[in-house]
Amino acid sequence: MASGDLNFGEHSLEVSAPAAPAPTLIVGFGNPLRGDDGIGVEVVERLKVRGLPAGVEVSDGGTHGLDLVNLMQGRRRVILVDAAALGKRPGEWARALLDRVRLRAPAALHSAHAAGVGEALALAQALDLLPEEVVIFGVQPARVSWNSTLSLELEAALPDLITAVLAEIGSEERKHG
Repeated sequence: MASGDLNFGEHSLEVSAPAAPAPTLIVGFGNPLRGDDGIGVEVVERLKVRGLPAGVEVSDGGTHGLDLVNLMQGRRRVILVDAAALGKRPGEWARALLDRVRLRAPAALHSAHAAGVGEALALAQALDLLPEEVVIFGVQPARVSWNSTLSLELEAALPDLITAVLAEIGSEERKHG
């Protein structure tokens, strides 16, 4: 019997170690039932259809908060996409490196269920679990209401946003490839 095989009489089961996570992870956050809040999830869905190079995974982060800490473990780079109140015109987005953003936990956080992306990043930072690089794309929403479609402004911004996310992947390939 080979190492990693379990024998159960006539039946055997091969046990293998879990695969290492891809070095680059793209996580899209938001609730697609709340209009523009679903921009991150929409970016991830479109990237899945398009296909990605080896070493890159995408994840629908939905509205999960602290789960992000586990998703990031073992990664070299994480790219986050989410709706954010930026004070810009709807559909405009901004790119920031986490090391240039000041994280702050809200004073009134009483439950892990209320934690969002910022709190997850602050926790990962406190536990020294952050990847080498975290890139954040924040997109200014036009409307965050019960609606299953993106606004016209965010639909129009999607191609350029996806191009920018893909450029991040390309810059990673050039640095480590």
